[in-house]
Amino acid sequence: MSGGRIDLSGCRALVTGAAHRLGRALALSLAESGADVLIHCRSSQDAATELANEIEKRGQRAAVVVADLANAEETATQFAGAIADFGGLDILINNVGTIVWKDFEGLDANDWRACLDGTLFATLHASEAALPALRGSGRGRIINILDADADSTDPVPFATAYKIGKRGSYTLTKTMAVTEASHGVTVNAVSPGTLEDSPTKPALDAIPAGRYGTYDDVASAVLYLASEGASYVTGAHLKVSGGYLI
Repeated sequence: MSGGRIDLSGCRALVTGAAHRLGRALALSLAESGADVLIHCRSSQDAATELANEIEKRGQRAAVVVADLANAEETATQFAGAIADFGGLDILINNVGTIVWKDFEGLDANDWRACLDGTLFATLHASEAALPALRGSGRGRIINILDADADSTDPVPFATAYKIGKRGSYTLTKTMAVTEASHGVTVNAVSPGTLEDSPTKPALDAIPAGRYGTYDDVASAVLYLASEGASYVTGAHLKVSGGYLI
C-alpha cells in the first residue's frame, strides 16, 4: 500500500458474477490496484469478454471462466482449469446472488431453489472450488458480498428466499473463517446497503448518511480486506450502508 492506495500487484483474483454492475466494478477496482482478474459468468460471455479486454488494456491479465455455480461439479472443474491456466489464485470475491421480489406466500419451489442455489450454494461451491489454490497462495482471501441485514434474525416477509440465502452465507463466512485460519486463508463479508442502482430503494431519510451507496464505496471495503493490511482480519462483517440496517 503506497500513499493510501491499496497495492495488489502480483495478486490473482476471481470475481463471480463479474460481467455486470457491482461485480464488474469490483473486477475493475482489483485490476486498477494491480491484480490480474479472472471474470466469472454463467451466460453473459460477451460482456465478460469485453470486460477482460478492458482490463488487459489497462495492463493487467484477465480471462473468463464460465460456470453454473449451482452445480458443484461443474464449478470445481471449470475453476480448476481456469485457475491452473492463470497460474494460481489469491483472492476470491463471491459476488453472485439471486433475488426474487415476492411476498413470502407468493414464493414457489422454483423461487426457493433459484435463490438458495444462486446465493448460498453459489458461494459455497465457488469457495470450495477455489480453496486448494487459495490455501496454496500463502495469502488467500475470500470476500463474500452479502446484504446489510445478513446478520439479522428479524423476520423477512418480503424476498424471504434471497434473505435466507444471504443469512446462510453469513453463517458460512463465520464458519469458514474459523476452519480456514490455520490454512492462511481469511474469510470476510462486505455487506452493501442500498446502492444508487438498487431496483428498490427506501426513502433517503431512512438512511442516516443521507445518500445511497456507490460501487466505489463497496470496492474500497473489498480492497482493504484483500490487502496485506487485513491479514489478521477474518470472520468480519463490514457493512457499507451509511448507517442503514445496522
